[in-house]
Amino acid sequence: MSVDELSKKTNLVSWKYVIPIQVLVIATITVTIIFTTIGAFPFDPSLGVYRFLPGNIVFDFIWLYVLSLVIAIIVYFGSTSISVILWKLHQILTRKKYNYYMQELDTLSSSSQPRRMILPAFVALGISYSISNIQDLSNAIFVSESFSGLDSAAQTIVTSLALLFILLLLSSFITVLFAPMWLMQDKGMVCELQLHTRTTADIEGVGNWYLKLMKGFAGVSTVIAYIFTIFQTIDWYQFVLSSPPEGGFSLLIFLIPVGVVIASPLLALGPISLVYLSYELSLSRNLTSLSNQITKHSLITVRINLSEAA
Repeated sequence: MSVDELSKKTNLVSWKYVIPIQVLVIATITVTIIFTTIGAFPFDPSLGVYRFLPGNIVFDFIWLYVLSLVIAIIVYFGSTSISVILWKLHQILTRKKYNYYMQELDTLSSSSQPRRMILPAFVALGISYSISNIQDLSNAIFVSESFSGLDSAAQTIVTSLALLFILLLLSSFITVLFAPMWLMQDKGMVCELQLHTRTTADIEGVGNWYLKLMKGFAGVSTVIAYIFTIFQTIDWYQFVLSSPPEGGFSLLIFLIPVGVVIASPLLALGPISLVYLSYELSLSRNLTSLSNQITKHSLITVRINLSEAA
C-alpha cells in the first residue's frame, strides 16, 4: 500500500482522551491558584517558578500552555527532520552494525494510542527529580521558591514543589524527542543486525530501540523518586515530632510531598496531550515527508510476515 493510501487512513485524533486530561489539569491548576492566594499552601502567590518568565503563579500556569503550543508547532513541522537525525544517531551509536529497511505496512491503525503519552510523563519525572535535588541548579535555572514560614528542615516540600513545576515545564519539551520516535514506528523503519554466524534475522524498529532506552530510564528513576520522597517525608515527620513548631502542624503538610510526586506524571499529561494531539494531526503530512526523505537514502522496502513468525 502506498504512502498516500496509508495517509488517507490516518484518522487517529481522539478527543475523548485529550479533553478529560485537560479538564483534570485545569481543575488542579485552579485549585492550586486559589489555595495559594488564600494562604492554604506554604508558599507565596508570587512563587516565580520560571526565572525567565513573570514571577506569579497564575502566569506560571498560563505560560505552561503557551510553551506547550510552541512545542506543538515544532512537532507538527519538525518531526520528520528530527526522525532523520535520530536515525543517523542510531547508526553512530551502534557503529553501523545494522542494515536499515522500511517495513511494508498493509494498514495503519485508525485508533489513537493514548498510552504513548504515559512514557514521556515518567521520563520527565526522572529528569525533574534529578534537577530538583540539586538545589543550586534548580534555583539557578527554574525555580525561585518562597518558604519563609516553613521550617528549614522541611526540604521535602521544597524539593517536591520544585519537582512539580520543573516537570510541567519539561514535559512538553520531552515530547519533542518522542514524536520522531513514534513517527519512525508508524512509518515502519526497522533495522537488522549484521550477523554472519546465524541465520535468524535480528530485527527491531529504530523507534523501538530508542523507546526501550526511555522505558529503562523511566522505570528506574520513577522508583527512586517515589522511594526517596517517602523516606524524606518520614524523616521530616520524625524531626517535627521531636521538635514540634509553635502552633502545631498540619498533616496536610506531610501529605503534600508524597502527593506531588505521585500525581505529577498525571498532571504532566496536560501539556503532553497537547503536543501529542499536534503529532496526530500532522501524522499524514509527516508520513509522506519522511517517505520522501527516506527515498533519498535508497532504503529497501521489505515485507515482514508477522503471522508466520508467530
